[in-house]
Amino acid sequence: MSDDHFPSHQANSLATEIDAGVRSGALKHDPAQTETIETLDVLLEALARPQPANKKSALGWLFAKKLAPAAGVPRGAYIWGGVGRGKSMLMDMFFHHAPVHLKKRVHFHAFMQDVHGRIHVWRQAQNTSKYKSADPIPPLADDLAKEVRLLCFDEFAVTDVADAMILARLFTGLFERGVTVVATSNVEPKNLYKDGLNRSFFLPFIDLMNDSLSIVELASKTDYRMEKLINGDVYMSGDGSDAKFDAMWAQMVQGLTVEPAVVEKSGRKIRFEQSCGGILRAHFDELCRTALAAGDYLAIADRFHTLALEGIPVMEHADRNAVKRFIALIDTLYDRGMVLLVQAEARPSELYPVDHGTEAFEFDRTISRLREMQDDSWLSTKGGNRASE
Repeated sequence: MSDDHFPSHQANSLATEIDAGVRSGALKHDPAQTETIETLDVLLEALARPQPANKKSALGWLFAKKLAPAAGVPRGAYIWGGVGRGKSMLMDMFFHHAPVHLKKRVHFHAFMQDVHGRIHVWRQAQNTSKYKSADPIPPLADDLAKEVRLLCFDEFAVTDVADAMILARLFTGLFERGVTVVATSNVEPKNLYKDGLNRSFFLPFIDLMNDSLSIVELASKTDYRMEKLINGDVYMSGDGSDAKFDAMWAQMVQGLTVEPAVVEKSGRKIRFEQSCGGILRAHFDELCRTALAAGDYLAIADRFHTLALEGIPVMEHADRNAVKRFIALIDTLYDRGMVLLVQAEARPSELYPVDHGTEAFEFDRTISRLREMQDDSWLSTKGGNRASE
């Protein structure tokens, strides 16, 4: 079945679904979301219409490119605002209702890892081909446009110079080939890759975003993520803590898509089974009993704003390697102002009852930081500061 003949009943409006949710009590009315909902509904209507020309035809793409501005329909949307404001929920609804088969939703970092992998494969093939080409971007855009008509990004953020160098040309190619792009981000477009290396080469991408996409700020005063945590127990220990932790996780991700995640650092891939936007759930053994280091924890902190960490045991001197990693992990989360949910065998002061060695001395700092990260003041200020990154 082609995209042009997608069943019309799936092109329901977000406004209708949101209104129904408010009436049922499942959702809260939030006027700050109105502009975002209206923008996404415009895109749903545009996606439901047949494309102006055959996407396999070069001339067809020329006509399509000319017709789109005349119709007043942007090439997509960029929705930005603080964490916990409902961006992921609205993206979930939009993606579900989008009346196209060729659609993909992906975390932005994962997408760029895939892009660089494809470029590497292309260059390897060029080395063995007598038909040489110096530019991998046009064929890459061709391939992506054959795979997707709608491309949705979660957590759009640019931190890598290699990404920054190719984004303007890649997205120009995608737009020219009729791909619709919708992205959510904590960062206003003008602040993307702020203070980055060779940022002047990245500025054309910001201009492209402003010219091609509807830029919408979701400026809700309510941080729904924090509402679920403040005045709650974010450090759960002892009997029954497993069930409490599972309940807290379920509440955090209610109504959202939970999926595996891959964090890449120095060519290595760190895989996790459960993530939801900027929220990661991981076991102590995954982070502290495997060969990870401070750089890996920084990469995780770049990708996520909240960590739900379970299975922290009471440790002995023989566990000092795991203790060292745990200290480094907590230092990183603390320095980056992350939100931390914990399920542990004991309270912080009882996790490492050892009174000798460097780790015992350094663990006092970890105890202090774990306690501070439980406070409502941390959750409402430090945790919320990730929205401005």
